[in-house]
Amino acid sequence: MKKNLLLAAVFISFVSIAQNIESKIPSSSEAVISINGDRIIELISITEFDNFNFAKKIFKKVNRKTDSTFIVSSIKDLGFDINSKAFYFYTRTDSISYHNFLVKLTDKNKFESLLSTRDKEKIISEGGLHIMADNSSITVWNDNLLLFTGYEKHYNYFKENEERFMAEPENEGVSYYKVKKKITSRWTKAHALNIFKGHGGTSISNSKNYIASKDKNAVASVWVQNYSQLIFGAMSGIYNKMGVSSLDALKSASNLYGVKSITANLYFDEEATRLTTQMEVSSEWQKTFKSFYNSKMNKNFYNYFNQNDILAYMSFSMNTQALLEEYPALMTSMYGGIMPNYKEEVNLSGEFLSLLLDEEAIGELMTGDMLFVLNDFGEKEVTYTTYEYDENYKSKEVTKTKKEVVPDFMIMIGSKKEALLNKVVRLGIKHKLIANKEGYYKINVPKKDMPFDLYVVVKNDILFFTSSEEKISNIVNNRYVKNLGKHQKLIKNNSSVFYINGEKLISKVPVSELSRKERRYFDYAKDNLKDAYFKSSKMKGNKIQSEIKINTSNSHGNSLNVFFNLIEALAK
Repeated sequence: MKKNLLLAAVFISFVSIAQNIESKIPSSSEAVISINGDRIIELISITEFDNFNFAKKIFKKVNRKTDSTFIVSSIKDLGFDINSKAFYFYTRTDSISYHNFLVKLTDKNKFESLLSTRDKEKIISEGGLHIMADNSSITVWNDNLLLFTGYEKHYNYFKENEERFMAEPENEGVSYYKVKKKITSRWTKAHALNIFKGHGGTSISNSKNYIASKDKNAVASVWVQNYSQLIFGAMSGIYNKMGVSSLDALKSASNLYGVKSITANLYFDEEATRLTTQMEVSSEWQKTFKSFYNSKMNKNFYNYFNQNDILAYMSFSMNTQALLEEYPALMTSMYGGIMPNYKEEVNLSGEFLSLLLDEEAIGELMTGDMLFVLNDFGEKEVTYTTYEYDENYKSKEVTKTKKEVVPDFMIMIGSKKEALLNKVVRLGIKHKLIANKEGYYKINVPKKDMPFDLYVVVKNDILFFTSSEEKISNIVNNRYVKNLGKHQKLIKNNSSVFYINGEKLISKVPVSELSRKERRYFDYAKDNLKDAYFKSSKMKGNKIQSEIKINTSNSHGNSLNVFFNLIEALAK
């Protein structure tokens, strides 16, 4: 019974420590990244990692940089608890930005052995904590936990407050450079100690939005509290130079791009690596975003897609008319608030733009549907002009030939203005910029400017551009073979897709021209990488989701092992 109680106490204590680490992160954090060490260890053991040559090189480099007799030969020797979570979080005040890293320790002596003698001389002990500070960072640790904080002061804040700081008696006769250094060091130390002791204010663990963003199956997770405010923080210096006060800009920053929170999760599955993201759209912008991105691609596009004949493609479907109708108001919303001194100019520019544009006509000319398909790569002999010099250094113009790799591709652009586009074509023929072929047209571009031919035609509300005369002829004569397969659902259900057939693309690489190292990488990629895609969904509720997925072989058990073995192949 006592043994069971002891085990329960140990377990509860462990859970409490794990929770306490996350609870130290303040709710004011603008971004949080968590690394799930326990999930990583499930996918690849410590022994497996230690046996990689690139890992041994890292250990060797670490050993060279330390003055300790302790030799690092395993990731366990670094003293960090690799089975627990580690966190990065970004916090910002009006004066200083802080980049914080929080990680559990298993052996503080091992961690300290990694420090150089010079660093060890900086360590001070205070209230049971060890503190090491320099000009741009501070590290605080005890037996179980370590916090590293890198910081950068806000130039404009210290510029605006120079007179106030220099008026303080303690700063009399001291250069402002040293005053700024003293102030930032003092404030950063207070910030780090508050975080470490759990006095940093309300915890992030009380945020429902943050809690909902986490997935225990993910190897790593990212949470951004407000994307617009985060971008504002990165660009605040630019706004200040434009005469915008930090306070005025911050009031509008929360709605600057219409995007509130962003979450992302990274997964290493058995046969795929996935990165999923979710973007929350602010209530003021939801109607606008839906009008942009929830349009359906013209089904005619599907008639000219053959999955057996592609190396890669990119599709995009957007409502051009809705974009143009909303854009003037968006200009005012986005820039009027952060540039109060130019608010009238921004409003007037938006009104003029609305008067000048015929949104419906432009929307019919360019509907917003686009599909680019890369079919192949091939070699083509091209001529070019160069110069040769005789023994008297007199130049002579000569024409030579060479082989170049040229793409076989097709671009489809949605348009309901076939009559207008045909007028443009006829004008091009008149001026000999376009040659009339049998039902389609060839654009006359000098070979020196473009090593491949380019053909164009308008059909079924689609403007076609292609480098293949065979394909344009098949389109005109209704001989094009349609085979969408899995891609119809992928294109139809998303506002944008970028797809790469890795296996086919790799097969086009001229192996004979590769170096030994490049061929080793090529062989590994050929055996382990399949296809990949990026997709961005249509808007659902107030969310837009996206995913990057790389399909891999299962020869290494899971895609994380595939990734590490790829690094191993490159490191040899």
